[in-house]
Amino acid sequence: MQMSEELYIGVDVSKKWLDLAYYDGVDVDWKQGHIRVDNNQTGFNQIGKWLKKLGMTVNRVLFCMEYTGLYCQELREWLEREGIVYGMVNPRKMHRFEPDLGSDERALDRIKTDEMDSFRIAMYCEKHSRKIKSQPSHLPAPAYFKLKRLLVERRQYVTCSALYKGQLHDCCAYDSDGSVMRKKETLKSLKEHIRHTEEEMLHVIAEDGAIKRNFDLLRSITGIGIVVATETIILTENFTAITNPRRYACYVGIAPAKRESGDSVRGGNHVSRKGFTQAKADLSVVSLHCINRDPNIKAYWQRKKAEGKHSGVVLNAIKFKIVLRMFAVIKRQKPFVEIDAFRK
Repeated sequence: MQMSEELYIGVDVSKKWLDLAYYDGVDVDWKQGHIRVDNNQTGFNQIGKWLKKLGMTVNRVLFCMEYTGLYCQELREWLEREGIVYGMVNPRKMHRFEPDLGSDERALDRIKTDEMDSFRIAMYCEKHSRKIKSQPSHLPAPAYFKLKRLLVERRQYVTCSALYKGQLHDCCAYDSDGSVMRKKETLKSLKEHIRHTEEEMLHVIAEDGAIKRNFDLLRSITGIGIVVATETIILTENFTAITNPRRYACYVGIAPAKRESGDSVRGGNHVSRKGFTQAKADLSVVSLHCINRDPNIKAYWQRKKAEGKHSGVVLNAIKFKIVLRMFAVIKRQKPFVEIDAFRK
């Protein structure tokens, strides 16, 4: 087939290999438009040879792939070294995407293989090419990946420690002295691991000036600790991927949304269950702390409860207030100031 001026490359990423397919915006080459390579440097070199065989230069191709964590990191590094523009897509958006194909084309909505997924991603890339070109993806700082792994490690220790705390709290007559002693020793070890992990997180943060500056600004807000501050920096890629507080509220699932069709209204506004539930839960802990420690938040809580508002609704509004505070201190690049205390 004759190559067009620009090709859209869809990449389906897995741990061991990569499936790539191209689409020119008009025709789909189902037989020759797909290759599979290893997910390593040898495979990346094969991609370069494949592009040359197609007669494509780096400024005439546009890559697109789904977020797959660490599996796509090396490929992203290679693309940036080669100067190739690419875009990262939320898998949920890709799963809802249905290409506009003819009746004689393959049924991508019924066939689920890595090869077909790569063609689907290529078509998505063509449809959203203007947005990808205007807002291309870039790898964040190396500290971002270290913090992400350390935060996951800390959560694992916290989960295990909560399990052992529950077992020690519910000790019964059938638990031997040796069993209780082992549980206490394990719990003590887990607490040490949590402390060491937090120390390493602070060390990684201190090595990156931009992250350290925003981390300190977030910590100046009442109730924001090391976990929420680090988590927010990771989710927003240090406030470069997400710069709007309302968009972040939608991402973590604290923004109320309507559900209606015609004259059918399914209750009032509700928050989505598709948000990042861990961040939402962490913001709940911060909100409860602010209700007890922050005068403004406490007065707001009491006023809304006196008006008869549901506790969950008020708590969700407080979460959004905290999100607004986080983005405000980053935008001003100044620590949080309690307005009432400042006025006094």
